[in-house]
Amino acid sequence: MEPSERWSMRVDGGVLVVELPHGTGLSPSDGEALLDRWRTLAAERSVDAVVLVVRTTRPCSDAGRRTLRLAARDAAERGATRFAIAAERSKRRYLERTVDVDGASVEPFNDAAAAVRWAKRSTEPASSAVSE
Repeated sequence: MEPSERWSMRVDGGVLVVELPHGTGLSPSDGEALLDRWRTLAAERSVDAVVLVVRTTRPCSDAGRRTLRLAARDAAERGATRFAIAAERSKRRYLERTVDVDGASVEPFNDAAAAVRWAKRSTEPASSAVSE
């Protein structure tokens, strides 16, 4: 399955990067497609970390929350131990709670590139990653 016009996904050096551009909304069928793609990529490649880049300002739908929660759990079960959320401040806090998984570190970022750099480094602290 190819990435949707509503989102894109790739694996970059053991990091699964999911991008939701401006205007993205996830219907239940979009959520299932995203989850299928997520699971396929995670099964094909070793994924140690996940970066979720959310550029949309739309509220997260029930389908979107469900998709992100299931995807985070699935990634953690497959060995991902780090989750980075790159989004505007209010959305970042909400998404941090949505993808919170036992045994995994979830870090907020303003910038997608900084989130990917952090996700690729398993021991580097991210305390200065966010400017309030």
